[in-house]
Formats: sequence, structure tokens, C-alpha cells
Amino acid sequence: MGKNLKGKEVGKGIHQRKDGKYSARYSARDGKRHEKYFNTLPEARNWLADAKYEDKYGIIKKTSDMTVNDWFNYWMENLICDLAPNTKRNYQERYKHNVQPVIGEMCISDVKPMHCKVILNRMEAEYAGGTIRQAYIFLGSMLRSAVRNEIISKHPMDGVRYTKPVRAVNNIKFLTIDEQKQFLKVAKQSHNYRQYALLLETGLRTSEMIGLTWDSIDWKKHTLTINKL
Repeated sequence: MGKNLKGKEVGKGIHQRKDGKYSARYSARDGKRHEKYFNTLPEARNWLADAKYEDKYGIIKKTSDMTVNDWFNYWMENLICDLAPNTKRNYQERYKHNVQPVIGEMCISDVKPMHCKVILNRMEAEYAGGTIRQAYIFLGSMLRSAVRNEIISKHPMDGVRYTKPVRAVNNIKFLTIDEQKQFLKVAKQSHNYRQYALLLETGLRTSEMIGLTWDSIDWKKHTLTINKL
């Protein structure tokens, strides 16, 4: 048990220094020793209790060297674990192919609006407007969550604008039979292959496909009933 300057016990891991400040310290599960100083005993006790709890249950702590990779993994596994599987897969693809190559290894506290803009700019030549908008929304959500959880103090997407227009309906080009075959051949590399094949074979809209449930199928009659949107 630690003691204050008057010799009174103040709790395990806490003691009062000669300058009057209270020192709180503990050894984490990884063997590292952490110590912090406070002006009052309640502040020291609160910090020590929170820090030990975070260490015991693996709750992420704000650190100056936390990378974007670290935060993305924690965000995916703990904060948005209840999202639809397709949404999470889309987030993972956008992160792996577009975000991670640019800022994945950076400390999240070093990410600035210009870095976020570079991600979107690099997508301009290769990706459709809808995919870039998806990356824009995903990146904003991930970084906004870091602000809300006090991992960073300012949202790096502030001032970053998405400008590439989503293709208008009357500009959509319909695929020929040969183009559809070629598309499906390439799409076999994607986890969405079966969804693409179903849409092309049936003419379903995306909202109709998402609404499908097992009772929509009549296995005996070999029919698919669309009754949910």
C-alpha cells in the first residue's frame, strides 16, 4: 500500500511525492509499467482504476503511436460489429484497396485532410462515382468515431469534399450477352459473384435481392417469389 506525506495509506499503486503530487502506477499485461501524476488523490485513483480495467479487458487506449491500421481493426471488431455482413465486407475492401495503401501505417493523430483527399483523388481514374462515394462515407465514419472516442481531437475529413458525380440513370450502358459473360468470368474472383449472377439471370433490382429470404424459394416448383423490398 502506498502512503501520503503524512504516512496514511492511500491505496495500492499510489503514493504522494515530496512535491505534493500523487503518483499512480501499474504493470500492464504486456509487462510495460505505466505511471502518471495527479494533483489530487481522487484523480489518481480514478485514472488507476480506469487504466487497469482497460488493460484487463483489452479496451483500446489513446496512444500517440496508434496507427490507422490499429484503429480500423478495433473499430471493425468492437464498434460496428452489428453491421450487416455485406456492409462490413465493403468497408474491408475499401480499406484494403484504397485507404490502407495511403494512410494505414500512419499514426492516426497525424492524418490530415490532405491525406484523405489523396485517397479519393487516386480513385478518380479507376473507380465509378458510387464506389468513391462509398469510400468517402466509410472513411468519414471511421475517423468520426475516432473523434467521438477521443482517440483524435479533430476530424481529418473536415473540409474534404466528394466531387465526382454518380452516373445518371439515362447514361447507364446496358451489357450485351458477351459482356455479361466476360463480367461474370472476372467476377468469379469476388465474394459477390453469386449476387452478380443472380441479378443478371433474373433482372432483380438490388433492393429486391436484399429482401430475399429462404421462404421466397419454392424448391419443388423451382420458382423464386419477390414479395419483400
